[in-house]
Amino acid sequence: MMTKTWAEVWSFQEQLYSFFANYLLEPVQEQNKEIVTEQFWRQFPLEAANEQIMSGLEQLVNFTSKLDEQDMINSIEEVNVEYTELFIGPGVPKSPPWESFYNTRKKLFFGTTAYVMKDLLSKQGLESKHSGRQPEDHLGLELLYLTVLTEQLHNEDIQRQVNIIKDQLAFMDEHLLSWIPNLYDDAKNNGSLGFYSGFIEIIWGTLLWDKELLEEFLAEYEGKEELLEK
Repeated sequence: MMTKTWAEVWSFQEQLYSFFANYLLEPVQEQNKEIVTEQFWRQFPLEAANEQIMSGLEQLVNFTSKLDEQDMINSIEEVNVEYTELFIGPGVPKSPPWESFYNTRKKLFFGTTAYVMKDLLSKQGLESKHSGRQPEDHLGLELLYLTVLTEQLHNEDIQRQVNIIKDQLAFMDEHLLSWIPNLYDDAKNNGSLGFYSGFIEIIWGTLLWDKELLEEFLAEYEGKEELLEK
């Protein structure tokens, strides 16, 4: 692991997941305009730990460098047009941000995973403001759920941390990583700009990277357990 404490790693991941979730759940606002600038992505505090992170960052840097040549209002408008086309519609979105669309044969918008996610969110005291109108298995909501699990790692004893991390890994495998590659492909093939395909690719890479770190934590714990047993 990097020369950081586990608590620092978890805090960083919380910030990342919350950031990603917020920009998936809502289009870019005037007060958050820095996200469409080249400088923002050149200074983004994420190491290129894998191919997806490296590729996503490169794509966003290249795209926003072109946006910097025009008026900021126009830049935000262009990015938000892509957001609408990919994630909202009209009609069927070109890159639906809901797990059930990708994990059901009939491409349902309120499939089983939508109700599974609604239950998981409810157990954490969370509720989507679009409940009943949009499925709860939206990528942004799944990332917020992961944020909540990560927050719970602080101030817990080691056994409880291990249990939470096992829940995180299972959630990543069963939900997020089971469909985000397909979502990325749709965003890449149907995006008018390429901003959101780069954004989704970074999220994909972050999940893969975080999974490695969580598995490393479990390996350290299991190694200590073996030493205590000897």
